[in-house]
Amino acid sequence: MTTRVGASWHRTISSETAATPTRVVVAGRPVLVHVVEGTPYAVADSCLHRGLSLEGGRCVDGVITCPEHWWRYDLRTGEHLGTPGEYLPTYPARLAEDGVIEVEVEDAAPTVSLRETLLAHARAGRAGQGAVTEGTA
Repeated sequence: MTTRVGASWHRTISSETAATPTRVVVAGRPVLVHVVEGTPYAVADSCLHRGLSLEGGRCVDGVITCPEHWWRYDLRTGEHLGTPGEYLPTYPARLAEDGVIEVEVEDAAPTVSLRETLLAHARAGRAGQGAVTEGTA
């Protein structure tokens, strides 16, 4: 598998641990990792109903049920079962030679401090002001 531009592979947990759907944090994102029939899968660990974690939900044949409100998702595709066209975000996953599951996620955008944001707005405001002419001030 090749790496997408702007994304990186991250080591998570062993395939044995992922036999049960397990929440991990990858590049600051909550991700649910699970192995279904020998293949690793990774989805966003946030139920579409209320944003709660899916970890601890009942999982049968790759379909997990939210432990809070019983919404069901196919962990292979992210599909919310019973609601066509509604999906959890999915992430590419692969099994490394040492049995650890790696997940590919987009690199986080660089954070900009509040100070930098305010300075940028102030500079943009000055640049867009134009010259004050006599009689308009």
